[in-house]
Amino acid sequence: MRKIFAILLAATLFTACEQKKDQYNPYAIKSTAEKKQKNTFEVDFKKTESNLKTIHVKLNDKNGYDALFDTGCSGMLISSMEFNDLIKSQTITVSDYVGVAVSFIADGSEIKNPIYNIRSVTVVDKKGEAHVLRDIKATVVENPGAAILIGNSLIDQWAKNSYTIDLTKKVIRFQ
Repeated sequence: MRKIFAILLAATLFTACEQKKDQYNPYAIKSTAEKKQKNTFEVDFKKTESNLKTIHVKLNDKNGYDALFDTGCSGMLISSMEFNDLIKSQTITVSDYVGVAVSFIADGSEIKNPIYNIRSVTVVDKKGEAHVLRDIKATVVENPGAAILIGNSLIDQWAKNSYTIDLTKKVIRFQ
């Protein structure tokens, strides 16, 4: 009986090892170039009258806005007008409040602005695929005419390796 059990155990282990060996093929792994190509996407941009680039973003899966693609900005900024729009559409609530951002102006004065969690910031690429960032902290400024700014913390999340701007095709390519 022990011999039969030992033979069955050995046969089972041998079969399992052979199956795993057949399933794993190190030569079937895609090259990094193929992987990079798959992660690459392009987003259209428009130029403003003052030659700034804007991309269309959706905030909290409801509201769509044109936002400045601002590599000089570290985070995300929305105006009180967009903030009120998010409140009216019930896509942002008191529970999304995070805290206060303190900024210093060139004259030495201090400004305090509230920070709110934006649950999703979405861009749609040229193929119609959505690229979503979750739980983005946005500073809300009192100026209702201020543009939405999409800064480096968001840009770096969409562009895992790099981004390029094609002025001829008017696209930003994220890689």
